[in-house]
Amino acid sequence: MNRFVYIFILTIAINLFSCTEKQKNPELKVMVWNIWHGGNDESLPADGRPSVIEVIKSSKADVVLMIETYGSAPLISDSTDLDYHLISSNLSIYSRFPITKQLAFRDSISTFNFGGVEILAFDSIPIAVFDTWLHYLPDTRLAPTHLPEDSILAWENKGSRDNEVFKIINSIDEYLKNSESVPVILGGDLNSHSHLDWTSAAKDTFNHKGAVVNWTVSKALTGAGFTDSFREINPDPLKMLGKTWISGIDENGDFGYSKEDRIDYIYYKGGLLKPICSESYVCPPGETLKFGNKKIMYPSDHGFVLTTFEIDVKNKK
Repeated sequence: MNRFVYIFILTIAINLFSCTEKQKNPELKVMVWNIWHGGNDESLPADGRPSVIEVIKSSKADVVLMIETYGSAPLISDSTDLDYHLISSNLSIYSRFPITKQLAFRDSISTFNFGGVEILAFDSIPIAVFDTWLHYLPDTRLAPTHLPEDSILAWENKGSRDNEVFKIINSIDEYLKNSESVPVILGGDLNSHSHLDWTSAAKDTFNHKGAVVNWTVSKALTGAGFTDSFREINPDPLKMLGKTWISGIDENGDFGYSKEDRIDYIYYKGGLLKPICSESYVCPPGETLKFGNKKIMYPSDHGFVLTTFEIDVKNKK
């Protein structure tokens, strides 16, 4: 064989071997979205459920954590080819991968607030996925930001969100302990701010009015070992707030779109998961959202969050 031909063939073989060795880790895209009254609130100019379906399909999400499902689950599942588990009238989870277990903790927390599934991703990777809704009162838009932090937290904890989040953390304690073998994703509409957004650097922005607050819910979740995937990818709230809630109250006490907040989240725990991209999208309900190459009538009063995780299969235990 000609020496140059031999070298050429050998080079191709080495490159092919190298590509095999450097195969890309699989990726899992997760969405969390409160679709608002089943995606069909009466104030919308048209039925919003086709828009919900279009957004989910365009997102190419593998897992969708949905809030305010209210009867729309079968239609959404059939139209997106995603399997689903209806946790309650409020919460549902959709998955491109097999759902192997349904999880509820009725002795601790209502399924209206919390539940989950285990999925088997890429044929061999179990992942526990939890969907969450914490109570909307006290209304986050009315936080008394003019008061000292301890008074703000006392106002926050007059509601039930603090009790709900601690019940959730206690309920899934075994999953948290085992997260290196079975990674955990927890997302939802938490109806609460994050201490990662209400920092000293951000105190005079986003209607914080000088307040720096270690909000109870976000501190509890990070204290339990969870990482806020959006804030991990976008660490500076001044550069990327990640707003998912734009309804506010103006100086006259009227509701409008004057306030920007982040109250919808995707948290995770476990070394197999590494977020590589996290984005949020929001639009006033009934107006046009530009998403990808499409223009979609936006059907919800909440924005949605999309986090893409790389799964480090080499470290699978």
